[in-house]
Amino acid sequence: MEATREILWGIPPSYKTAMYALLLLAMCAALFGFYQKFQFILKGQGLRALLPPKLNWKSFFMTALFTGKVSRKKDVALSHGLIFWGFMILWIATDLVAIHYDTPFKVFQGTTYKVISFLADVAGPMILLGLGLAFYRRYILRPAYLSSTAPLSELWMYLQLFNLVIIGHILEGLRILGTGMPIGEKLWAPIGWILALSFQSLELDDQSLGTGYRWLWFYHMASTMVFVASVGLSKFSHIVMAPLSALITPKRRGGVLSPMDFEDETRETFGLGKISELTAKQKFDTQVCVECGRCTQVCPANLSGKPLDPKLIITKMRDFVKKTRKEKKEDAGFWEESNPLYSSTELDSCTTCAACMEECPVNIEHIDIIMEAKRYKALTLGDIPSTAATAVNNIRNQGNPWGISAEDRFQWAQGQDIPVIEAGKRVDYLYYVGCAGSYDANNQKVVRSTVTLLKKAGVSFAVMGKTEKCNGDPVRRFGDEYSFFEIAIENIANMRQYEFDKVVTHCPHCLHTIGKEYAKFENGQFETIHHTELLQDLLKSKKLKVDRPSNDELTFHDPCYLGRHHGEYNAPREILKAAGVTIKEMDQNKDKALCCGMGGGNMWYEIEDGEHLALNRLDHIGKTNAPKLATACSYCMINFHSSKGQKNATQELQIEDVAEILDKTIS
Repeated sequence: MEATREILWGIPPSYKTAMYALLLLAMCAALFGFYQKFQFILKGQGLRALLPPKLNWKSFFMTALFTGKVSRKKDVALSHGLIFWGFMILWIATDLVAIHYDTPFKVFQGTTYKVISFLADVAGPMILLGLGLAFYRRYILRPAYLSSTAPLSELWMYLQLFNLVIIGHILEGLRILGTGMPIGEKLWAPIGWILALSFQSLELDDQSLGTGYRWLWFYHMASTMVFVASVGLSKFSHIVMAPLSALITPKRRGGVLSPMDFEDETRETFGLGKISELTAKQKFDTQVCVECGRCTQVCPANLSGKPLDPKLIITKMRDFVKKTRKEKKEDAGFWEESNPLYSSTELDSCTTCAACMEECPVNIEHIDIIMEAKRYKALTLGDIPSTAATAVNNIRNQGNPWGISAEDRFQWAQGQDIPVIEAGKRVDYLYYVGCAGSYDANNQKVVRSTVTLLKKAGVSFAVMGKTEKCNGDPVRRFGDEYSFFEIAIENIANMRQYEFDKVVTHCPHCLHTIGKEYAKFENGQFETIHHTELLQDLLKSKKLKVDRPSNDELTFHDPCYLGRHHGEYNAPREILKAAGVTIKEMDQNKDKALCCGMGGGNMWYEIEDGEHLALNRLDHIGKTNAPKLATACSYCMINFHSSKGQKNATQELQIEDVAEILDKTIS
């Protein structure tokens, strides 16, 4: 006979009827929980408001089948992986049992039975070990980043799973004992076999064994239905919500802001001021957070002691929404004068580096909520750091945040043959130099090296010269959307005078603003690339050839807006390798690189709380013992030059852009 076992051994038909009745109720409860969530998420907007133009199926399947970004942290990957895979095995085994019992398809027998029975037996200890590790981390070690507003909710989850696994194994042992200790079970149900042997010593008679088994089975069944119901009513909802969040969150969308309609005369405020102004995705984000603290752990502002915790940005919003709905209110504002939801310094501390979004296992877009709140703070409340306001005025009056004369913008090119773009004369690349490249001495070296390399490669390019102005990146990060709107419209019109195929820039912040955010405006679609991407292509096509390779040893800092926002990690490294240098990577590199601290407007003001944001990154640089730092960002260049002296290990650090290093290796 093929190996199998009796399904529902000793269980009367009435218990089976109760099981399916309770399953129906449990599923209704779970669906009601999800209904409530999506009623809030989609209210007044509809499903289309939640769906992006292109769904992220890859991220969906990676999250649904392989836990997605959870595996980025090894300790959590172990505990969560044991629970996840153990749960998946038990779920599959349960489904096969139901198919075998309730349909003509007898699948739970033979080799399938042996394999599934063994895996299900092993899955129990896997889950228990995972629960133990998770409990130890959350309730014994108690790291601050794991704090939550309802600390017993995770304990409830752990106890539910613990209860299901333990009772399940006890039932298996009683069944094996009650069915005469089938010898095969010793091999494909070893845990149950061991328990059955231990139960033999109790010398239970058949009636006691049968009665105890039935009552325990009913308890186990009812516990399972409580679990099913709680999937829609507790943090277990992340089983469904996390894959959905992955599906509706395109890669690197966060941080790309959309224009405001300033011609809408019905609007009394601008920015995120109340619950009804949340987008469908922002509402979704408040419902999907599991308070794992991954965002907190990687936030450069938080690590430097600034008053920002990305997790609290989401959970405070979530709890505010929950409180409002509990009070049966239709809407509520976040900015009550006596008790605003967020503080000014909390929001202004954000560097928009996207580390929080990169790390978040449920794909929350923290920056969107932060920036919309900053827009309200700046436009409606008139709250903006004084030095930031000065920078805005400087940009409006002189076209740069330092307030240096616009007439001096092209002085860096004196004595050089720099092509200036002309109306009616087409070029392949418009080189947008940017404010730092025009006025900062160290960044001017980057511009000269880039221009030299483009000339050596015979590239058709031109710059805008004196007609170039700041693209408005810092203005938008301050939250001053109206000023940014005026700057963007003027720049788009100015750039549209000329004929070119692509914009190239060495500043990733210019890359982001011109390439992604201008695209949201009429006629603002410019294909924009970073200078490292162009230089890499020129090396590959042999238009640039290294003939004086360097023997330098250096480390490379990944700029946030080139890496996490734009997705480019390889081009700078390929250029450096082609130049012959040896790269000593920091432990925190590529998508785990720590922000230098100047994004999000922080280049133009300083939050007094905590320490300077660059210091932690300088520690990472110092640990490599590399004498030189290579970077590919104007902000990073300025910040590291001004702050390197604050750390002993980096006082003598040489800092160069990738283009400068390559330029030295080509005759």
